[in-house]
Amino acid sequence: MTSSFFEPSPNVLLFLMVKKFVYLEALLLLAGTKAALRTGASGYLSFITIGICAAGIAAHFVIPYFQIYQQPWAGIAQFLIRTWDGMFTPFLASFVFLNTMMQKYGRVMVIDGVHMVLILGFLGLWVSTL
Repeated sequence: MTSSFFEPSPNVLLFLMVKKFVYLEALLLLAGTKAALRTGASGYLSFITIGICAAGIAAHFVIPYFQIYQQPWAGIAQFLIRTWDGMFTPFLASFVFLNTMMQKYGRVMVIDGVHMVLILGFLGLWVSTL
């Protein structure tokens, strides 16, 4: 007879997987596509989003892989990973990327639609784990 006390729900496991392996990578691809298609303020904000996503991905994977916890940037990486239980970096990247929609000639309907679906799905998973 097994106990389900120590078994997490599938929602929690899916949320953790999406938060660590899917969200920032998908947002990085969307921002890269929009940066290639648009110029001006929308392109600059897309490049900022690319930087935030790359920093978040590096914080999750590069620091532990090379075991460089004593370096100065390891503190920044831990801040990105642990602030708001790891939700700071995805929210910051999405907030910056949402601002590209408000720029003149910044809208790409397909990319913005996929981003909105990505945000709503991610927030829905987060709420379902509470």
